[in-house]
Amino acid sequence: MCQKRQRKGEVAFVMDEARHPENKGSRLERLISGLERFSAWTACFFLVVNVGDILLGIFCRYVLRSSIVWTEEVARFSLVWMVMMGALGAAVKGDHMVIDFVVPRFPAALRRLVEWGRFFLAAGILSLMIWLGTVNAVQIWHMKTLALNIPKTIPLLSLPVGFGFLLIGTIFLHFRKGEE
Repeated sequence: MCQKRQRKGEVAFVMDEARHPENKGSRLERLISGLERFSAWTACFFLVVNVGDILLGIFCRYVLRSSIVWTEEVARFSLVWMVMMGALGAAVKGDHMVIDFVVPRFPAALRRLVEWGRFFLAAGILSLMIWLGTVNAVQIWHMKTLALNIPKTIPLLSLPVGFGFLLIGTIFLHFRKGEE
C-alpha cells in the first residue's frame, strides 16, 4: 500500500498512485464524485447561512427585543437553495425514494428497457423543469422581494440550477451503470 522511499538523510512513506483514493475509478466516476462534492459543499454553505440567520433572528428578537425584517426571507431562500443543491448528493448516494422490488425480477433485456425508459422519463421531466423554472425566473426579474429588495429571480433560480445539476448527475449515473 505504502512504499518506503529514502533520500539522503530522510525517510518518507508514499502511497502507491494506483491506490490513491482520488485515482480510483474512471474519469466518469471522478466527474460524478466532483459534482457530488460541489453539491454537498454548496448545500452545507446554505445550511450554515440558514442556521446562522435563524439564530440571529432569535437573538435579536428575544435578547435585543427588536426583530430584523429580512431574517425570515433569508431563511426561506437559503432553505430552498440548500435542498435544490443537495438533491444531487442524494441521487448519487441512492437516497431518493425508489420502488425496486419488481424490476430486479425481470429478465435482463426487460430490465435494460425499463432502465432506459426511467432514464428518458427522468431526463425529460428534469429538462422540462429547467425550462419552466428558467422562464418563470427570468420573466419576473423586475419584481423585488419584500424585505431584501432583491429581484425574485435570484431565489427562483434555485429550481433550474438544482434541476440542472440533477439532470447532469442523472446522465452521468445512467452511463456509469452502463460501464458496470
